[in-house]
Amino acid sequence: MNPQSNTMQSPAPLARKAERVLMTIAAAYNVIMASITLFMFTSWFKGQAYDLLERNGLLKTDYSAVDNASTVVGIYALLVLIVGIVSFIMSMRCFAPGTTSRWVIIWLAIVVVFSLGTMDLIGLALYSITLVIYLARNKAIAAQQDAIRAWARTHQG
Repeated sequence: MNPQSNTMQSPAPLARKAERVLMTIAAAYNVIMASITLFMFTSWFKGQAYDLLERNGLLKTDYSAVDNASTVVGIYALLVLIVGIVSFIMSMRCFAPGTTSRWVIIWLAIVVVFSLGTMDLIGLALYSITLVIYLARNKAIAAQQDAIRAWARTHQG
């Protein structure tokens, strides 16, 4: 409170730094893993699968099983890349101090389920912690806004 006036400065809005940092780390992790999968693992997988099947006499004329498996790996890597890019964009745009967003909660819930479904334990941990911190900070922001409104109502006039 300012000693020379009867007004009180409103408190600074709660920052979203922890959530932003965690989501940026998770997004970077997704982009790195997707890049490794797309550019290194897919070609290595194809070569190893052809060699293994040929050595065991299983590769006669049907190359489609290896190609199909390689396509599935590529699609998975693209999905992970998209998750990483969208998460990075959201971490830069949706974590303004003192704000809440239903879309952030929905997105974090989706990527937690995606990470769980694909057994990506590092992504699961990063996104789960981000979601928990985001939800906790939402409660703190709501309480802060309620307190400011209550103070304003009692000191009007």
